[in-house]
Amino acid sequence: MNRRRVPRAALALGLASLTSVALLTACGGSTTPSRSSTATQPAANVASRASYPVDVTNCGRTLHFDHAPARVISGWPTSSDLLVALGLGKAVVGQYNTSQGTPAAAQAAAVDAIPVLAENAPSREQLLAARPDLIWADGSYLFDGQQLPTINDLAAGGTQVMILSGFCTDDATRAKVTDVQADLTTLGKIFGVPDRAARLNADIGARLDAVTAKTGGLPPMTVAMISTFDGSIYTYGGVYTDIATRAGARNIYAGTLPAGQYYGELSKERLLKDDPATLVYLLSGGESESDARAFLTKTLPTMTAVRAGKIAFLPQWDSTNLAGIQGVETLAAALHP
Repeated sequence: MNRRRVPRAALALGLASLTSVALLTACGGSTTPSRSSTATQPAANVASRASYPVDVTNCGRTLHFDHAPARVISGWPTSSDLLVALGLGKAVVGQYNTSQGTPAAAQAAAVDAIPVLAENAPSREQLLAARPDLIWADGSYLFDGQQLPTINDLAAGGTQVMILSGFCTDDATRAKVTDVQADLTTLGKIFGVPDRAARLNADIGARLDAVTAKTGGLPPMTVAMISTFDGSIYTYGGVYTDIATRAGARNIYAGTLPAGQYYGELSKERLLKDDPATLVYLLSGGESESDARAFLTKTLPTMTAVRAGKIAFLPQWDSTNLAGIQGVETLAAALHP
């Protein structure tokens, strides 16, 4: 199952940046900037001092490279951000699933310059027309031989497929914030830029350590991580639970969902009975904080967190790569000012 196929009024809508997270405030959500689909362009080989061939392991498969990839396709917005942050933006000749997120401010200009193959899943023709030698995908679900060629067929034609390491089996319950560090190390080897990858990894470690130093001695705040769709309430586990834990919180519904399922419907009655101290509301693409707050006030007027205005907001899908690290920082700041 596509890990991102969740109940949504408009599944393809993008999200706000994680830096917009706020607690006890209500402001409008941001919109996803438009990006035009243009013809792909060749990119320069970014490796300067590397020894090839290189073999790396990703999701239990060995990926072989005789040289650094020069034509890369990114399959998720946060992956595009990370490639740019790693200094590899010129090698990225296409991106898809762009409707599922907004570039981080630091990488926005470079990411917006990358041609868009498809706002959601690309067709076989769109993918192959870009002539990639590496695809960094958000999961394996599209490579079924129908929507897209299989991973083995692509490899036979000279295109390697790397999967986000937290989603190797398309099981989002296993994803962790720190999965980005494994992927950074792998990308450093593939492109011959291990020093750059090591510097980014060190920065990530320092940022997470700083949050732990701030929240480690405090009792975890009880939270419920929720979203809404068509009047129904949903709760989340997986990487969202990891974000909450690292931010000094306890997701009260962690471990309560069926095996392999990272979201599920939550009854209003159960949420009222459990009465968490704080709600962490995961905003979908076109949803504003004020609209979400109005829904909660109307639907759950007696809940302690709603009456006290203790509602933190996070974009729903910016939870991987550097965006996940930012999510930990901003949620920790909101919950433990």
